[in-house]
Amino acid sequence: MDRQPDATARLIEAAKCGKLPAGFDRWELAYEDGWTVAHAAAAYGLLPPGFDRWELADICGWTVAHVAAKCGKLPPNFDRWELADRNGWTVAHEAAAYGKLPPDFDRWELSAGPSGWTVAHVATKCGKLPPDFDRWELEDTYGSTVAHVAASRGDLPPDFDRWELVDDCGWTVAHVAAQHGNLPPDFDRWELADRDGWTVAHEAAANGNLPPDFDQWELVDESGWTVAQAAAEH
Repeated sequence: MDRQPDATARLIEAAKCGKLPAGFDRWELAYEDGWTVAHAAAAYGLLPPGFDRWELADICGWTVAHVAAKCGKLPPNFDRWELADRNGWTVAHEAAAYGKLPPDFDRWELSAGPSGWTVAHVATKCGKLPPDFDRWELEDTYGSTVAHVAASRGDLPPDFDRWELVDDCGWTVAHVAAQHGNLPPDFDRWELADRDGWTVAHEAAANGNLPPDFDQWELVDESGWTVAQAAAEH
């Protein structure tokens, strides 16, 4: 009878408890789903200091590094952020989603999958961007920038001034902020327009998000619709 599966199970349990023998080096031993001894140790922050087999992957392509990134257990000198699962989701994306990127991380442009979402997009969506982040122009496959994502959440910094950044449909960051009611109180670039001439003011009006002191009701889009008409219609 083949007893190897039982032996592997015992080693994986030992890895989870930090009880592997000294000098252990059979990190690749795995369950049928590809979950290795190394994956188990990584999940509990119990990999040895010199561990270097981060690329070991389960059947979904999830590497040992992905597990360590999710749990905040990557070593300080880790530099293999580009390791990806079968969908292109990198170790950096996983760390960004859980707010586990190091303070000096600078590979925000790494992208994943068909959507082309960068590490910065993920960090923004999860509210995990550092305070000094300044690469708002990074785009996904559809031209939607990091700033567009932040605008939808209301997470742009107080001094943000790149409202004119556009996605592939011509929608500016300001349009997104206007749609979600996230424009700052001193916003004054109401005339910014998408490719159809629909201004930020029209978008804010259509969603009931114009400020009480708004007075540019005569702004028109390409069809001649005024902001006042957009507000009345919606």
